[in-house]
Amino acid sequence: MPNDRPVEPTLKSHRRPDVETTVVTVGAVRFGDGSYPVIAGPTAVESEAQMAAVAEAVADAGAAVLRAGTFLGSSSPYGFKGLGEEALWILEHAGRRAGLPTATEVVEPGLVDVVAEHADILEIGAAQMQDFALLRAVGEAGKPVILHRGPSATVDEWLMAAEYILAADNDALILCERGSRGFDPRTTDTVEISAVPVVQRLSHLPVIVDPAPGSGAATIMPPLALAVRAVGADGLVVGVHPDPRNARLGNGNQLGLADFAALMEGLGIPALRDEIDRLDRELLKIVAARLRHATDIGRIKAQRNIALRSPDREAELLDEVRADAAALSVDPEFAVRLMEMILEHSRAEQRRAVAAMEEDGAA
Repeated sequence: MPNDRPVEPTLKSHRRPDVETTVVTVGAVRFGDGSYPVIAGPTAVESEAQMAAVAEAVADAGAAVLRAGTFLGSSSPYGFKGLGEEALWILEHAGRRAGLPTATEVVEPGLVDVVAEHADILEIGAAQMQDFALLRAVGEAGKPVILHRGPSATVDEWLMAAEYILAADNDALILCERGSRGFDPRTTDTVEISAVPVVQRLSHLPVIVDPAPGSGAATIMPPLALAVRAVGADGLVVGVHPDPRNARLGNGNQLGLADFAALMEGLGIPALRDEIDRLDRELLKIVAARLRHATDIGRIKAQRNIALRSPDREAELLDEVRADAAALSVDPEFAVRLMEMILEHSRAEQRRAVAAMEEDGAA
C-alpha cells in the first residue's frame, strides 16, 4: 500500500549543520554574536517625563535597547490599556534622544503597521504567542521580532510559533524565555533557565530572557539576571521605572533607576563599555597613523611624477579587506565601506599635502 502520510516539512527554526546561530542586527546592536545586549524600560509608557528619565538612565548604565508597553493587553477588560499611538510617539522620541533603538509589544494584527512605523523591534507577548494571524502579520512587517514564550507552552510549541514568522521570510527573530506557569505563588511563573541551552541546541535563533514574570519581586531580579548570563543567553530584558512602587503596571517587577545601574555594574556592562571606548580611541590613533603614512606617500609620488591614485592597488586592498573581515566574523560589505571611506579621506589629505608642497616650491 502506498504511504499516504504527509511529509514533515523542514522547520526553518531548527538548527542544521550548515546554519550558524543567526545574528539579528538592530542598528548597532547585535543579538546572537556572543555579546549580551540588555533591553530595558517600563512595563508601560505613562508620560513623556517618565520615558525621558528612563531612557537617559538606562542608556547611561549601558542598556542597548529601550522598551515599553504602548498598546497593552490585559487579563481584565478594566485594566490600563496603555496610551496607544501617543505612547508610540513618546517611546520613539525618547529612544532617539537617548540614542537607543526601541521595542514594544504588538497585541493585535490591525496594529502591526502603526507600531512598525515607530518602533525598531516588534514584540509578540506571551499571551499572543499562538495568535497565528498576528504572527503572520508581524513577520510580514519586515522588522526584527521578539517572540515571548507562552506561560504554558512547551519548547516545541514555542518553536512552531516561530515558524509563522520565519515562513514570512523574516529571519530577524529573537526568542524570549519569560517563565512557565508554576504552582508556587511566591515565584508566580518560573523562569526556566534550562530552556536557554536546550533551545540553543535545537534552534539557530538567538535566545534572550525576561526574568520579571518569574521573579515575584524586584529584589530577586538581579541574581536571576546574573544566572541568565552565566547560562549563555544572548541577552536580557529588565523592567525599569523611575518610581516602581507607584507604577501603573508592573506588579513590583520593575527596578528603580539606581537598582538598574547597580545591576549593570554587576553584569560588568560598564566595564565592557569602557573597553569599547578604549578601543575606539585606539582605532582613531590607527587611522591617524595611516593618514600620515598615506600623506608621505603622496608627497613622494608627486616628487617622482607618479599618479596619486592606483586603482589596481585599491582593488587589491579591498579584496584583502573583504577576506579578512569574513575570517574575523565582521560583515565584509561593512568593512569594505569603511575602508572606502578611509581611502577617500586619504586621497583628499594627499591632494592637500601635494598642493601645499607645490605652493612652497613656487614661493
